[in-house]
Amino acid sequence: MPLNRSTLIRISTIDKCLQNHYRRWTINDLIDACTDALAEFEGRINPVSRRTFQNDLALMRSDRLGYNAPIVVRENKYYEYEDPDYSITHLPLNDEGLDALNSALDILRQLQGFPQLASSIETISKLNEQISRHTGSKEPAMDMEHVPGYKGAGFIGSIYEAVRKKQTIIITYQSFKARQAETITVYPYLLKEYRNRWFLIGEKSTNRAPQVNIFALDRIHSVEIDKKHPFRKCVDFDPEHFFDDTIGVTKQISDKARRVVIKIDRQQAPYVESKPFHKSQKVEQRFRDGSIQISLKVVINNELERLILGYGGHAEVIAPPEFRNRVAESVRIAASHYQ
Repeated sequence: MPLNRSTLIRISTIDKCLQNHYRRWTINDLIDACTDALAEFEGRINPVSRRTFQNDLALMRSDRLGYNAPIVVRENKYYEYEDPDYSITHLPLNDEGLDALNSALDILRQLQGFPQLASSIETISKLNEQISRHTGSKEPAMDMEHVPGYKGAGFIGSIYEAVRKKQTIIITYQSFKARQAETITVYPYLLKEYRNRWFLIGEKSTNRAPQVNIFALDRIHSVEIDKKHPFRKCVDFDPEHFFDDTIGVTKQISDKARRVVIKIDRQQAPYVESKPFHKSQKVEQRFRDGSIQISLKVVINNELERLILGYGGHAEVIAPPEFRNRVAESVRIAASHYQ
C-alpha cells in the first residue's frame, strides 16, 4: 500500500485517537475520525472503507515503517494500545519508513497554512523532527511555489468552513478598480486556487439572475458569518465540474466552451505537448518543420489569452476568427510600446 498524503493523515489520526484514554474506540469510531480528518482537507466527505482502515492498522502493526504498533482489541470491540504510553511519534523508524515519510512530509509541509489540518500537522511535525534526528538534515527535497505574505491566506480557513458548512457570509471587498471597499452578502460555493492566488466562487445575494461572482481573497478585508440570511444554492453551479472546460477562474454560467486552434512552432512544440494548455488539448496536425497545430475545447477568457501571449511569437491563434483578432490586437499594442 503506498504511503501517500491520505494514508499519513489517517495513520496520524488513528494514533491520536488511541492516545486518548478517556474514551473507548470501536472500529466505527476510528473510521469516522479518519473520514472527518480527510474531509477537513478535501472539503467533501468520502467515507473511509473498512478495508482501507484494516490496511492502515496492518501497516501500523507491521515493521515496514518500524512502528510495530501494539494495537489490540479488547472485548472483541474496542481498539487500544497495549502499552498506554505508546505513540508512533516516539519510535525510531527503519530506512524504508524514513524514505516513505520524508516523501509524504515534503508534500504535507506545503499545507500548513490550512488551520483544518492543525491536529494532523502537530503529529506530522513530530515525525518530521524524528526524521531530522535520524538523517541529520532538515533540508527539504521539494519546493512548491508559493507567495510569501500572501494577503488572502488569512481568510482561507474561515471561507473554507463556510463553503463546507453552507453558511452565508458577509465580506468587505475592494476590487482593483474600486476606490473603496464595499460590504457584500455572499453565498460561498467554492474555494479555487490559480497560479498561487486564491479565489472565492460564490453568488451575491443581490443577484437577480443566476450567476457566479469571483472574489480574489487578497482583495477581501474581512469575513464574517451572516446568521440572518439562510444559504442559497445555485442549481446551475456544479463545483465539481464547473471549471472542467476553463483555464483559470473567469467563467459565467452562460459561458460555453469553444474550439480553439493554435499553431505552436518547433521550438515550443515539445513543451506544449509535455505540459498541455488544458486536458482537452489534442494535436491535430504535425508539420514537416517540427511545428504542431493543437485544438482545445475551452471557454475563451482572459486567462487563456494571457497563456497564449506568454508564448510570444512561438504561438499563433488560428481559430476562432474573433479570438485570433483579439490576440492579434494585444500583440499590436505590445509591439507599439517598443517602436
